[in-house]
Amino acid sequence: MTRRRLKKSASTASEQKGFPGALGEHRNAKWYLKCVVFLFSGGSFAAAAGLLSLHGRRGQKQGSNALSMHPHAYVSSYEVIEVLPHDPRAFTQGLVFDNDGTLYESDGLFGRSVVRSVDLLTGKSERSTKNADDEFGEGIAILDNRLMQLTWKNKVVLEYELPSLKLLRSVSVNIGAEGWGLATNGTTLFMTDSEDSLFFVEPVSYALLDKKVIRDPKLGGKQVFGVNELEYVAGEIWGNIFPMYQHKSSECIVRLNASTGQVIGWIDLRGLLARQREQVRRSPMNFVLNGIAYHDKSQRLYVTGKRWDKMYRIRLKPEPHLGSAHVQSVCNLG
Repeated sequence: MTRRRLKKSASTASEQKGFPGALGEHRNAKWYLKCVVFLFSGGSFAAAAGLLSLHGRRGQKQGSNALSMHPHAYVSSYEVIEVLPHDPRAFTQGLVFDNDGTLYESDGLFGRSVVRSVDLLTGKSERSTKNADDEFGEGIAILDNRLMQLTWKNKVVLEYELPSLKLLRSVSVNIGAEGWGLATNGTTLFMTDSEDSLFFVEPVSYALLDKKVIRDPKLGGKQVFGVNELEYVAGEIWGNIFPMYQHKSSECIVRLNASTGQVIGWIDLRGLLARQREQVRRSPMNFVLNGIAYHDKSQRLYVTGKRWDKMYRIRLKPEPHLGSAHVQSVCNLG
């Protein structure tokens, strides 16, 4: 089976004009190449060189969205660049790209948990490995050729070979109250457990290296509970917020300092939940925003939620006029 990777994805149903998907960019590149060949064959070397230079600058502009995705503002909003299908049966608990742009997802629920590779264009599984019925799949991270998956109550980390998703081993761990979010910077694993801590973990032995309380200095040092699905983004740790044990849900993402665990910013994603089908909208505590995947090479950022039927490629919009009062008002923190 051919694996469609991120770099080959097409723009399906863009909600914003002027942001072509990779397929459109590929077609434009082919057009430029034909023009250059024609000009060179006719002896118009200067014109051909000028066209190549123009295309290079154009490509650089389209791909250079790191600053907009990694703002210095304390609060950011978003704009939708691309809308893609997502399996509405998937109770998304983890989302991550490998280096080649293949998307992997961990889906939860007892008896239905699975880890799978996903066709980005269709949202359908390409390969999958089902968890044991007593395992509730949670966050995932990829390191080298291994995919690691947390479990909610079992205190077990499962390791899979990539790309086959063959189970390699099951490792007992005793870190935190439960298994929630998981991410890596390539040398250290970051975990959350539903409470207010960020755990730093060695990725082979799973020994606990450090533990930091997640606090927001702009909210008076408030502890942040329920940091859920994690993603390592441009030197920061980003996490969905789900203060489940405080009986709340949130449409915000928190940005954490990867060394201290301290909050450095918030992303307000309100409005995406409202775009889902009625079943999801009626039960926001069950079908929360959950799932962040960032592909470093292309600087593309994707988000989705539990049993959502859409996945969104988004770009962040810094909102420097918004501060702590906005976060307290809209993020529904525990």
